[in-house]
Amino acid sequence: MKRLGMAVAAILLCATVGFARENRNNVSKEPFAINFDKLSYYLQLTPSQVNEVANINEYFLDMQRESLRSSESKQQKKMHQAIYGNLKLMKKVLTPDQYRKYVTLLNVTNNNNRALSL
Repeated sequence: MKRLGMAVAAILLCATVGFARENRNNVSKEPFAINFDKLSYYLQLTPSQVNEVANINEYFLDMQRESLRSSESKQQKKMHQAIYGNLKLMKKVLTPDQYRKYVTLLNVTNNNNRALSL
């Protein structure tokens, strides 16, 4: 369990740095959107989880948009809060295995987006 926590922390740090770098370089002013249908299939969400995860994703998009509308000095802090808030809410809804898959998927997607923007 301790290893999983450290892995999540490391992945989160990578994702946060990537989002911060992306915002600092003004590469993209678009929020990080998740295809809900694909996510639902990949995580094998139960019917009770579907609505909650959809609401969390919508909230995450709203928080990102708010971050992108704020001044440059506050963008990084607000994006950081959006990411942590999303992960915290997802952890409450998903099983440990689903949460691990979700964090891994976010990290891979973030790394791919960074590689494409170079």
